[in-house]
Amino acid sequence: MDRAYWDAVADDYDSEIFSVRENDTGGLVAGHITRLANPDHVAADLGCGVGNFTPLLAAAFGRVHACDLSAKLLAQAQRACGRWKNIDFFQTDLGQEAHPFEPVDFVLCVNVLIMAGLAARMGALRAVAAQVKHGGHLLLVTPSTESMLYTQFRRIDWCLREGMNCDDAVRDSIPANGLVRELHQGIRPIEGVPTKHHLREELMVLLRGHEMEVLSVEKLNYPWTTEFDSPPEWMEGPHPWDWLVVARRK
Repeated sequence: MDRAYWDAVADDYDSEIFSVRENDTGGLVAGHITRLANPDHVAADLGCGVGNFTPLLAAAFGRVHACDLSAKLLAQAQRACGRWKNIDFFQTDLGQEAHPFEPVDFVLCVNVLIMAGLAARMGALRAVAAQVKHGGHLLLVTPSTESMLYTQFRRIDWCLREGMNCDDAVRDSIPANGLVRELHQGIRPIEGVPTKHHLREELMVLLRGHEMEVLSVEKLNYPWTTEFDSPPEWMEGPHPWDWLVVARRK
């Protein structure tokens, strides 16, 4: 995923890209922003997209730096946040370009570390961690490998209940364009785009390697409609989830 990709989806962003804010029915992200709010602090929304969470940050912090790779997405975010005068917008490529501001007190990073390429992902992680000042906090949301595998199990279970034999049920649950090498790394297509999913322990190890103390790792639960078209009524919880990590830079 690169600048051209995000520019291409900008015109139909709401239907093309999964919205964490709309599906976070428990308000988990908003609750953490409120808990860590400080009008004397500066926050950054790294990978702000169309600005779904940026107004929440603007209400909670004295200054907000909103960044995205795509100029088209930033333009939409600026329109959505027009009433807020404490937001600065920056077009930047995490891990590739120098950031135009100093490390801040609070960083929000929602579904940014999802690129399939390891080198690009590690570069982005370094950049995200470096934008948190010492003593500051990071709120990170990323797809869950455990949820990916659990969802695959529920798909198999669904097929078996419908009378499919075991071999066909397994085949039905495997994405047509998923490669074994990629699946081994937690990469599975979402809407046809290879997307990195993370293990809970993987996130903890990665963040510790960047001077981050992990304070909590929580499940950000979603309804089954985010995974399947017309899931059966009997398909109840546990539900699929993303990982939500709160960390503090040492």
